[in-house]
Amino acid sequence: MKKSLLFFYSFGVIISAVKAQDTTSTGLLYGHNHSYYLTAPLGWVMDHESGKDQGLTAVFYPKGSSWAGAETVMYASYASYDTTKKETVKNVITTDSLQFLSTSPDLKVSKQDPVNIGRGKKALVYSYSDNVNSNYETVGYIAEKKGVIMIIISSRNKNGCINNYNTFEALIKSYKFLTDKVNVD
Repeated sequence: MKKSLLFFYSFGVIISAVKAQDTTSTGLLYGHNHSYYLTAPLGWVMDHESGKDQGLTAVFYPKGSSWAGAETVMYASYASYDTTKKETVKNVITTDSLQFLSTSPDLKVSKQDPVNIGRGKKALVYSYSDNVNSNYETVGYIAEKKGVIMIIISSRNKNGCINNYNTFEALIKSYKFLTDKVNVD
């Protein structure tokens, strides 16, 4: 009888632990040549609707706020490599930096330490800050075979990116690539 009670007690602890982990949400993000999973960090919401009109399949913001109202948000994006060139993740980073600079000449670009994702993969991380226009973003660039996944934290003030950097890292580390054999018509 003691073994049965111990089994049911252990089983109950396992069920409770699984329910406690249910507070985060994992979603599949996909498009032409890419599909991958991300999990919202603890205390953050994954929203598949609010960023649609901006071409974003998932956006993240702190629980109790909204995509439009939060001071600091995160989102994911994808850029295919140009098939006529031998593009790399470095080309995508250079293109991004030049685009940011064309709209914000006072922009400061700084390379950060990469974030290790596991399985030999890492995200190259760059911060973009424009004190004049109060635009602050940090981008994790993850190279895949046919393009680059970009995970971005964006804030209306510099401290938003700094204070939420661990949350940004947690989102990057939740990244799990599925396949690049996706055709979306």
